[in-house]
Amino acid sequence: MTATTTNNAANNANTTSTKAEYFNLNIKGLGYLSNIRRIETLNGGFISVVINALSGPTDSPTYVRFDATVAGKEATDLISRCQKAVDEDQKVLLGFTLSNLMSDIFTLNKGDHAGEQRVSLKARLIKVDWIKIGQAMVYKAEKSESAPPQHNSQQSSYAKNSF
Repeated sequence: MTATTTNNAANNANTTSTKAEYFNLNIKGLGYLSNIRRIETLNGGFISVVINALSGPTDSPTYVRFDATVAGKEATDLISRCQKAVDEDQKVLLGFTLSNLMSDIFTLNKGDHAGEQRVSLKARLIKVDWIKIGQAMVYKAEKSESAPPQHNSQQSSYAKNSF
């Protein structure tokens, strides 16, 4: 947390407020969408999906499975629009941004590997950059015109080979 001082113009009094700041760890990638399901809770509902992200060399990729909770109205609307294609077993490939990565250990209950433990990667799907169904590009996000804020600090003099 950081304390910041603000100037209240109405009565020229200085007040101190606290604003929570976070370190964000985001994962950008592309992967195949599957297992779209709506989860109902006492406080409402949310959409959960599985994304099998591609990793490694393009000629021989490996897959990393993420169990993701969809966050935000735009991402929720886009994933909902993919429900029919996923239910019809069409290949749905998407560019995405995940946040809040967590791991969970679970035990297999059935099959040849019953009793073995596995790791599940869980995250929040916060942005969808594009969606392809089969070979057709069905959605592409517009480029953001905003730039990150610039800090107006004085430039120091550094050596030419500084890092």
